[in-house]
Amino acid sequence: MWYHVAEPNSYLVITGAGVETVEIEKKALVLPFQRVTKISITPFSFSMSLQATIIEKLKFFLPAVFTIGPQDDIDSMSKYAVLLTGNSDGSSTAMKGVVSTGRNHVQEIVKGIIEGETRSIVSTMTMEELFKGRRSFKTKVLDNVQVELNQFGLKIYNANVEELQDIPGGEYFAFLSRKAHEGALN
Repeated sequence: MWYHVAEPNSYLVITGAGVETVEIEKKALVLPFQRVTKISITPFSFSMSLQATIIEKLKFFLPAVFTIGPQDDIDSMSKYAVLLTGNSDGSSTAMKGVVSTGRNHVQEIVKGIIEGETRSIVSTMTMEELFKGRRSFKTKVLDNVQVELNQFGLKIYNANVEELQDIPGGEYFAFLSRKAHEGALN
């Protein structure tokens, strides 16, 4: 038997003999035939530049920075622990000691959810609606993404949607900028 204690920003995930799925603890006495893995609950940030198309068939880049991490309740932590410590085929990464690879896996899932939800919302909007309703657009994206992240025990802590950009060869935003600049000079 071994006694384990988690750091302040982490939890212990216990699996094996006598544990039905996973057990989440801050400190625990680990019995023989049980495995313990430490998972961090520190939120992680990542940047992405999503290519989207509005209803008017205009393509653009939407740069964004998201800060996402696990929710701090036992049910959510269990979902996150299963996602972080397991492979898609059901085998454990804990044996290999590759929880950082698990975090990369989580980031790929989150990125896919964000891209899918953002594209589905943007595809129903016009450029004017997107510009005038930036705050409501951001709220829609965050709400839809959060609903999907709940099934993985994750939470959006912060999201910054930056200024829309032309795709290479596109001149729409450059034209609008020149037009606004000329109007200001007049």
